[in-house]
Amino acid sequence: MKKWNIQLILFVCIIICFDIFTGYLVIGRNMRFLHEENGLLENMQVVLLSLTILVFAMQLWMKKRSHPVFPLAGAYLCAVFVLRELDVEELDVPNFLIQLGSGIGRNIILVVLGGLLAGYALKKQKIIRTFLPAFFFETSSLTIFVGLLFLVSGWPFDKGIIHTEYYQFYEEIFELTGYYLMFAGAVLGLRETP
Repeated sequence: MKKWNIQLILFVCIIICFDIFTGYLVIGRNMRFLHEENGLLENMQVVLLSLTILVFAMQLWMKKRSHPVFPLAGAYLCAVFVLRELDVEELDVPNFLIQLGSGIGRNIILVVLGGLLAGYALKKQKIIRTFLPAFFFETSSLTIFVGLLFLVSGWPFDKGIIHTEYYQFYEEIFELTGYYLMFAGAVLGLRETP
């Protein structure tokens, strides 16, 4: 069995065990504080996303001959999610950081970074086209896409479309699982050749 298959199986087993254990604590032991706003699950999401940004940065450094736009896009996507998950206005930080990390400041940062990334992608479009077909069939890419599907699966709970007693827990656990799979995909991407 290939090494990445073993790694992927290990990543999946870890998140399944974590989700079951967390479900037991929240539903079985009524530890609702775990999924509250700015609670443990939400803070774990920010930590996972931050680690994923670092792994994408490592891909840029370690895979210099590879397709740099994909790790950059992954890091940008994670930064978007960090700013979405992190309630900067509730942190004890200087006011200018609150202005940058929320509302219009956050939107300006994301638009500028997104514009820079789009400009870079347009500049490198010929190189990207050569790597693009293989990119969609890499294990790392497929793992990240599955993670994004988990994020979308949490949306109905977040918007109240699916309302159960533990709707907030389901939203947070779907998001955490999605971010974890994005992290796993980024780690798997370190070993894949371009």
